[in-house]
Amino acid sequence: MSKTFRPWKIDEPLLLPPTVQDFVGADHLARFVLSLVREAVDLARITGTYGSERGQPPFDPIMMTALLLYSYCCGIYSSRRIAKACRERVDFMSIVGLDAPDFRTISDFRKRHLKALGQLFKQVLHLCEKAGLVKLGHVALDGTKIKANASKHKAMSYARMEDRAAELETEVAKWLSTAEAADAEEDKLHGRDKTGEEMPDWVADKQRRADKIRQAKAELEAEAKAAAEAKLKAEDEAASKREAEGRRKGGRQAAPPSSVPDAKAQKNFTDPQSRIMKSKDGFVQAYNAQAAVDAEAQIIVAQDVTQSAVDCGQLVPMTDAIEANLGRKPAQLSADAGYC
Repeated sequence: MSKTFRPWKIDEPLLLPPTVQDFVGADHLARFVLSLVREAVDLARITGTYGSERGQPPFDPIMMTALLLYSYCCGIYSSRRIAKACRERVDFMSIVGLDAPDFRTISDFRKRHLKALGQLFKQVLHLCEKAGLVKLGHVALDGTKIKANASKHKAMSYARMEDRAAELETEVAKWLSTAEAADAEEDKLHGRDKTGEEMPDWVADKQRRADKIRQAKAELEAEAKAAAEAKLKAEDEAASKREAEGRRKGGRQAAPPSSVPDAKAQKNFTDPQSRIMKSKDGFVQAYNAQAAVDAEAQIIVAQDVTQSAVDCGQLVPMTDAIEANLGRKPAQLSADAGYC
């Protein structure tokens, strides 16, 4: 018994070529992002950087911006994966118009316009507010540890830095002496092909490590000094304010802030800005990401990434960030005990 099936026209050329917008439905997210970027977002800070007619014409910056925003909405952040999707997925094709940029072009565009792309956050927030998605009636704040692209075993404490640097430099001095004797012996065996001043790779590597430790130690000292100066300045301003208001500070005089780093202060050699933090997976090399979310439609209204291992101290800055983004503070803000 035969059965009639729908024609499978895989090899038949299209008589009426469709537009790439027909690749996705009218209510698809790709269409929404493309329409938003083309009609509602001000990209003058990006498009205004293109002035020269020299070289090959670049990809349209509006298209590139829409591509990045749509990719991030889909949870795709790798430039290589975005470029692959532009060749294989019809929703991405509907944005790039079958003219897919390679991964290096996507990566360079993001790096070149990183600051301007970051400013789009405020524009999108204001659009959400106009659409009624952000009410600022109640905002919830919380932090989460995001692992850095670095191992905690590549970190070293300030107290250990001085000892380890001295150890490495002692080893280097000993090896240099050994190398000098070895070079003299080799000169007798092989002639004077070498000057005798070159350091073997195994010596140079130790010296580089010692130099890197010294640099990290200096950075910790600079950070501690800057923090002490900032604290002194804040205390002076507070004292001046109390004096102007005729108030006196009660209690015992506090000790001046130390400009010497804490012995346990750490610096990671792979990712110096990250810190060792406690998480549900134990101690990890990480950052502390902060997000404030509006209760109306779960829109993120403020965000930040900090080096602080605890949430304490982030409540006021995040509240100020909400006001900076939307021009007013929320009526209510909730946060867990970690902010106390």
